[in-house]
Amino acid sequence: MSDTVTSGQLSLTGVSAAAIKAFREGRLAAREQEYEKAVRYYSDALAFEGAPAIFRSRLFEYRGQCHWLLGEFEAAEKDYNDSLAISDTQDQTARARVRLGELADFRGQYEEAEKLYQQALQEGLTSQNLLVIGRARRGLGVLYRRQGNTDAAINHLTQSLAAFRQAGEAREQGRVLTSLGRTRQARGEYQHALAAHHEAHTILESVNDRWRVVQALNDIGECHQALYDIDNALSYHQRALQQAMETKADLLVPEIKRNLGVDLVEMGQYEQGLVYLQAALDGARDVGNMEHEALALYNLARAYLRHEDFDLAAQAVAALAHIAETLNADRYRALASFVRGELMYYQGDRAGAVAELNNAMLSAQTSVDRGTLWKLHATMSHVADNENIAAVHLTIAADFIRQTAEPLQDPHLKSCFVYAPPVLAVLQAANINPEKL
Repeated sequence: MSDTVTSGQLSLTGVSAAAIKAFREGRLAAREQEYEKAVRYYSDALAFEGAPAIFRSRLFEYRGQCHWLLGEFEAAEKDYNDSLAISDTQDQTARARVRLGELADFRGQYEEAEKLYQQALQEGLTSQNLLVIGRARRGLGVLYRRQGNTDAAINHLTQSLAAFRQAGEAREQGRVLTSLGRTRQARGEYQHALAAHHEAHTILESVNDRWRVVQALNDIGECHQALYDIDNALSYHQRALQQAMETKADLLVPEIKRNLGVDLVEMGQYEQGLVYLQAALDGARDVGNMEHEALALYNLARAYLRHEDFDLAAQAVAALAHIAETLNADRYRALASFVRGELMYYQGDRAGAVAELNNAMLSAQTSVDRGTLWKLHATMSHVADNENIAAVHLTIAADFIRQTAEPLQDPHLKSCFVYAPPVLAVLQAANINPEKL
């Protein structure tokens, strides 16, 4: 007999009835996002001796994914490695390798993740496993986005989406659309980003994937935040946090709290915003996600600067710079230099500020999103003491703003963006009428 799973047919020949029952109970519990219960059922199924290697390998993979979603990363890694070690088919080997790539990616081990994804992709193409092909291409797309190569990212993500659509994998389509939305946001293409995130939300709701519905709500809010539509951003992030608590999506909580902190600081609720930002930092450290730790530090540093808490800002910048070197990531080097340059400017060290902002420029060109780039150029237009250089940076900042605003089809979003004080200041300095955008 057989049981249909996401990469085709998993043969259950030679598996005892009791093991099959435990396996199916585990699958049902996982679909209901009752991951602790699923782990117990999969463990029960693994306790039966004599099952074929393919069955045991798949059990380890599924149990590892439950551990991953529970934030139990060492247990997940052990299960994925066990799945890889006992697999006797290229198909299952590739599945386990993709999962190890996702784990390495989460931990900031980007070179290792890329190696695993590339190898899994070749194995998936050889065995024509659409699920593995889609997951490997999605992983590569996420990595290339982080490296600033958004063209390559969109190429891989588009092919990933096509593979999942061909396979009829709705849940995986939702995951890829989330990644596409984040890539579009990095390019300043907010209309496309919001469309992708809303489509992801619709699909994930239809398959009752409550964990990833939370992720979609958070991402939609982040797009509104980037466009200074703070009321709607706050609403989405509050919904995301409430549903994360209800769903026990603990892995997502630090990211959501970081966004809530940014929303509240932007609304002038500084103390409350700091509480959320500090909680986001603590949460990111607890789960060992250095990327989210870096983003929490960056936003904490900016919040401290706004309220002239220079000592705390300097401490946050130093911690951010350390993470940037640990990850060997230009994105975070750029963010650290950017906020350090602002700090030096506020402290009266204009020459030091220019040097730091130039460092930020060098690291930022292919590694940070357009929303950060226009702010960086706008800051340099104030800090640079050479009028011609300042004018060039102002023109670049205004161009980035124009490229962001003009494609926006929603009048409310466009108005929120172009009339936000930091944006309007650039447009006025550049003699651009916001009504004309």
